[in-house]
Amino acid sequence: SAPSTTAAHEVAVAAPSTSTAARPETAIADDPRAAAGWRQVAALSAGVVRWAGLDGGSGMAGDHGIGSNNWVVSGSRSATGGALLANDPHLGIGMPSVWYINGLHCRKVSKSCPYDVVGVSFPGVPLVVLGHNARIGWGATNVDPDVQDLFIERPDPSNGANYLFRGKSVPFKVRREQIKVAGGKTQTLVVRETAHGPILNAVDTRLTHAALLAFRWTATAETDGTFDAIFKLNTAGSFDDFRAALRDYGSPSQNFVYADVDGHIGYQLPGLIPIRAGGGTGDRPVRGDDGNHEWVGMIPYDHLPSQLDPSSGAIVSANNAPVPAGYPDYLGDDWDPGYRAAEILARLRVLGPKGLTPRDLRSIQLDTTVGRAARVVPKLAEVAPTTADGRAVLDAIRSWNGECDVDSRGCAAYLAFELRLSGGIFDDDLGPLARDYVGSSAAWEETIRLLDEPASAWWDDGSTTDVHETSRDIIARALDRAGGELRAAMGAPSAWRWGSIHHAVFAEQTLGTSGIGPLEAYLNRGPVEVAGAAGAVLNTYYDTSRAYPDPADRTFKPVGIDHVFDVTVLPSFRLSVDMSDLDGAQIIQTTGQSGNPFDGHYGDMIETWRTGGTVPLPFSRKAIDKAAAATITFMP
Repeated sequence: SAPSTTAAHEVAVAAPSTSTAARPETAIADDPRAAAGWRQVAALSAGVVRWAGLDGGSGMAGDHGIGSNNWVVSGSRSATGGALLANDPHLGIGMPSVWYINGLHCRKVSKSCPYDVVGVSFPGVPLVVLGHNARIGWGATNVDPDVQDLFIERPDPSNGANYLFRGKSVPFKVRREQIKVAGGKTQTLVVRETAHGPILNAVDTRLTHAALLAFRWTATAETDGTFDAIFKLNTAGSFDDFRAALRDYGSPSQNFVYADVDGHIGYQLPGLIPIRAGGGTGDRPVRGDDGNHEWVGMIPYDHLPSQLDPSSGAIVSANNAPVPAGYPDYLGDDWDPGYRAAEILARLRVLGPKGLTPRDLRSIQLDTTVGRAARVVPKLAEVAPTTADGRAVLDAIRSWNGECDVDSRGCAAYLAFELRLSGGIFDDDLGPLARDYVGSSAAWEETIRLLDEPASAWWDDGSTTDVHETSRDIIARALDRAGGELRAAMGAPSAWRWGSIHHAVFAEQTLGTSGIGPLEAYLNRGPVEVAGAAGAVLNTYYDTSRAYPDPADRTFKPVGIDHVFDVTVLPSFRLSVDMSDLDGAQIIQTTGQSGNPFDGHYGDMIETWRTGGTVPLPFSRKAIDKAAAATITFMP
């Protein structure tokens, strides 16, 4: 049977990396011409996930606080005896939403027409990606396993058409891709591949002088059954069906939670995750020529984490580590720190061991607590800012309840201070790399650790050669800087509000970013004030890299404190359902059901979403007919 893990319903901390993989060749590590190219490869890798409409991060430091939430509660803990499910994936902001709410109902459910299901889907996908049918419900969050590797290939010096592998000269596999350009000349792209995947050096000219890099990724290296798996989920009727549907699921690996009409709850982590020779973890480029770092297979499906009806009566997944330290198979180690998962579990405990309702689940989805702040604020007791505004920031933080509603002065003060504190620690040492690190969950955790190490060399500002700064100096400087910026953006401390610097603009993805004012005004919606913050359950994330110059774009102008917290990723929809009352399910997506800007439903959900509201998700034919505003019949 599939191994069980407590990490799916208890907050776990991933074990530190114990990679035995070879270090990069010196020629790559020391070649300054390749440094910018390495950054570009990292950005492209992260971008693939975002282009696919899935939650992912930017930069080389991990998820930058991005993620999703889902959890299920067994019938033994609910008010009705029905299992409860909640899901809110956090995806990039856009107009219209990446999701549309839909249902597929055969007039008579049969083997030839088996669909009776509602939820959300991507435009163009003829099924329900996340939702419920008449028997089971399911939700998903990103696992973020390590499924991509870079191999340093060695060309054959005597034959440029070949590369070396295990002592033999092997021909590159070459194919030509034709890219047809509207109104222009067709472009031909020559792609070279090794046994490890396509060569990346042609992707960016800054990699021209780097050693050849081949990219291996499960999504392209193996046959992917994800589409078929979603089809099977739509018609699954039991936990066994649920697991069977996900058996051939490929990429991107997800934490799937399960609830059914009989009160059962479950969990399954599916997906293609490689097993690397020699215990490697894929955390750095490895030699491709010696054959010592090959993928020797995929983790067997029955070895991946799975649960059914844990004794706790709840399973929570919020991008935290899905397995405990010591788990026998290496899945990855780039997990969310676990604050969202801990808050969800804490709220479930406070709400009680029994009597939970979908309304309770919706209240948790709107929780704005920034959990990491509780580890920072007590360590500011002996700090002495030098300016009145710095002292106002400190006072606001000390009196703050840890929540980020739009009217919170303490939230605005804390997050402005946190950004400048991390920058004060890391900017001088990391240089251009700081923009990819500061603001990430990795930076949060390292900042918290350094607060307990006031003598660490990280505190000294390397840009001031005549002064040796202490932790108190850097903390006070961050408070003072944050105070000055908040005053410049909003005025006196009495006027500081989180909503004043935390906005969402729903920009149409084509002409909505054209720079043509009248078009943008017509097509876009917002700005609107938004509650929540990066790392809260209500995870309205912002890209702090925008506060830094972009080495790859000299025209980019860094933004100030008035725009660095503009929302870039948010809960893209919220679903809550009691499986004993399917017609009582509630849902919301971010914008509206129509992508036509001339339609009244183009943006009519924004305010409901922003204020935490939902709309009904009818399931039965009677409920659908009652709720129908119009019916369109297509005749063959």
